[in-house]
Amino acid sequence: MQKKIHFLDQDTENFFKLVYGTIDSTRFVQVPLNEAEYLFFTPFTPEHHSAGPDTVKIFINGENSCPDFNACDYGISSEYLDYDDRHLRMPNYAFYEAAKKLASRPKVSPEDLAKKTKFCNFIYSNSLLAHPIREQFFHDLNNVVPVVSAGRALRNDDSLPARSADTDWGAEKRNLVEQFRFTIAFENSEQPGYITEKLTDALLAHTIPIYWGDPRIAEDFNTDAFLHLRDYKTHAEAIAAIQRLDADPERMIAMMNAPIFDDGIDRAAQYVSEAHDFLEAIFNQPLATARRRPRNGWVQWLEQRRRKDQKGIRRRLKRNRF
Repeated sequence: MQKKIHFLDQDTENFFKLVYGTIDSTRFVQVPLNEAEYLFFTPFTPEHHSAGPDTVKIFINGENSCPDFNACDYGISSEYLDYDDRHLRMPNYAFYEAAKKLASRPKVSPEDLAKKTKFCNFIYSNSLLAHPIREQFFHDLNNVVPVVSAGRALRNDDSLPARSADTDWGAEKRNLVEQFRFTIAFENSEQPGYITEKLTDALLAHTIPIYWGDPRIAEDFNTDAFLHLRDYKTHAEAIAAIQRLDADPERMIAMMNAPIFDDGIDRAAQYVSEAHDFLEAIFNQPLATARRRPRNGWVQWLEQRRRKDQKGIRRRLKRNRF
């Protein structure tokens, strides 16, 4: 019998297709929200509160927040969290199709390096919610050597077009970044386990990432492949190290060609495989057995209150009032 599924946004559907390749019509059928047996949602889809208590809710979280297991049966997030069969850690970068290329990126030659005629880039749109260290480091480095900022934040260059639904903005970004020897690859927070495309886009573009963010980054990536700001006591010390590296082509090529993952493990592929097994374990149970979140008591009272506030939640979400 087909499983009745519903995706609350395109991101959840894209995630499902990343894991399964396609939506097998012999196993799954997409239905309206009020008919769904399995509901996929994100932090940006408060409509999930309107699902009934018998719907199995699966939270797909690419942000730096912890799943609310009172509101979902299962969660996939970047958190280092052990919660029986209800949680799977999968960092944000592995949600992207481009991550499949990380383990097999081609080598850089001296000729390739010579084509990288620009020093360093900074491409960000979020200037309000990010940790202030990101913009501070941009200013500190830019005061020593000019840095190209092609995103909405601190923009000083128009090389990168605005995001459009008609283009692969990620690919356009990587094509621009390929012209640079260094990339400021700072997360918006220092949450353990939270690693985004900011690092991996730079690695795929064969620039040297200057990284700040996940304090446990070495558990996912080979630290020989990038510069880690935490290795330096001050920004001035880090900037001096960057300048020394920029003057040493041999060291730059060695860093650009370093394996992205340690021990020959393709971690991006491993995360996708684990996500497949995680979802299969959910689908292979009878629906009633797969339910995990509380169906009675205070939790259901709270869910009912949340259902009544859908318009208010959506309004505040649009205004960044959370």
